[in-house]
Amino acid sequence: MIPMTFNGLMGKLHLPVGKARSGIGVILVPPHGVEALAATKSLRVMADSLAAAGHAVLRFDLPGTADSLGDETDPARLDAWTASVPLAADMLRRHGGVSDIVYGGLRFGATVAALAAQTAPHPAALLLLDPIVKGRSYARELAMTARAVAEGARLSPDDTVTDNGLIVAGMPTTTETLDAIRKIDLCRLEALPVPTLLLHRRNATDAGLLGEAWRGHPGLEVQEATDFEAISLSPTMATTPSDVIARVVAWVSALPQGEMVAPSATPAATLDGPHFLEEAMTFGEGHLMFGVICRPVSPASGHPALLIVNAGRNSHVGWARSSVLLARELAAEGIASMRMDLAGIGDGRDRPGTNDTVDTVLYNPANDAQIADAVNLLASRGFGQITMLGACSGAYLALRHAARDPRITGLILVNIQRFVWRPGETVEEAIASAYPLAASYAAKVLEARAWKRILTGERKVGPLIREFGRRFAARLRAVTPSEQTLMARDMVRKLGERRVPVELVFSENDAGLGDMALHFGQNGRWLKTRDNLHLTIIPGADHDLTPLSARRVLSARALATARGKTRGG
Repeated sequence: MIPMTFNGLMGKLHLPVGKARSGIGVILVPPHGVEALAATKSLRVMADSLAAAGHAVLRFDLPGTADSLGDETDPARLDAWTASVPLAADMLRRHGGVSDIVYGGLRFGATVAALAAQTAPHPAALLLLDPIVKGRSYARELAMTARAVAEGARLSPDDTVTDNGLIVAGMPTTTETLDAIRKIDLCRLEALPVPTLLLHRRNATDAGLLGEAWRGHPGLEVQEATDFEAISLSPTMATTPSDVIARVVAWVSALPQGEMVAPSATPAATLDGPHFLEEAMTFGEGHLMFGVICRPVSPASGHPALLIVNAGRNSHVGWARSSVLLARELAAEGIASMRMDLAGIGDGRDRPGTNDTVDTVLYNPANDAQIADAVNLLASRGFGQITMLGACSGAYLALRHAARDPRITGLILVNIQRFVWRPGETVEEAIASAYPLAASYAAKVLEARAWKRILTGERKVGPLIREFGRRFAARLRAVTPSEQTLMARDMVRKLGERRVPVELVFSENDAGLGDMALHFGQNGRWLKTRDNLHLTIIPGADHDLTPLSARRVLSARALATARGKTRGG
């Protein structure tokens, strides 16, 4: 995977592996909103699989989304998104060494690809993965998703509707964009005279309507895949849709081969913003990890930098695009940053031989070396004051590293769930332990189905029972600190000895408050004796800080900590 940029857009180029090269390039347009975050890894794996079969692939972020420049609230979003696809096709043709371009995408990305292909010069084929066929239906789906996510996070569903449009999982879709979406009906489009794969999920009514509308097209192939549902709204709970990927690779590989052409050199992966310059890269052992360094145009004294570690399996973009927005906001204050993907998360390639499970990625000991690689990279770029920010599992990693690395000058821990990993505990059990207590990550996205999973046996009730028992036993042992408690206090004590500012941020009633109480007493009373540490509780916030007001609190605390201030300074 080679990061590249074009026309203010962030892209990732996957070149064919080995001697087998088809001369075919595939554009993969991502879904809209929160679905794009959840699908990042699946599209990366799909692109790698296509490249292994001899095809070049370009994934890219649509204008105003993810790492690309702009904002979701900018005008004429649908027109900008549609216009970006032929630009991506031209870049793939030039830098992928291919002559034939397949226009493809997932969900609303497939819709955008289909719209773009109508006026594009000579698309070779059309790849529609679970496309949105009827815009009116999709607008209703967005409204229902917004309310469901808010209810699952114990936020007000009514707040998802504003004067300017919808807020879906913290991300805005404007009234103008919604109006443009409602006008879409792929059934009204003329079927293009090119090979077309319509790959849909089970019982997809809209896909059936499109298949019927394009029935007379001889190049149309309609297939049903069994695992589109694996790409859920939650990146942490999503799994790789193996059947979808296998069908895509087989279909593209059966297309007539294109002409191989000499590729041009890949352009630098840099983006110029109003007060920042960003550079994307792969790094670390085997170049498994992905990162974006955001440099301020006017750096502050000492060249401070913030390292943003993945929260769960959210990609480096962050929930509600929070990491991108925070990075650019800090750049305006002179503070650089790097947002990163660990191996197996988002754009980070999987470690060889690992399975696609939460236990192989989150809280894995192999992550310690990857965090060190990221810190080393920042240090090699001349950043002298490095603050770390991690949420949930990322907070666990950040704490472990900061406690032993004297180069770390500040630390921000957001809704940390484990200060010390419990011997024998699995990540599934850790997620289950948070389930009954708060607006946890898993609860936010999956709560509507959670009890059904327990009752049907899909979700095991054992971890919940064991967790209740563990908490009861922990209360009985509270008089004598456990080995894990001593380890947690030792890390905090080391940071205090080095005078490292530590910002501890929790959402009100977050499950992580229980782990803090376990190791540091009710309301963290042991921590209150540390004058380098500041505790912030954000009322009315969920585990992922979905409300904009909660993210603004975090931005303020991150800025203060990166500047070396604590105790509310």
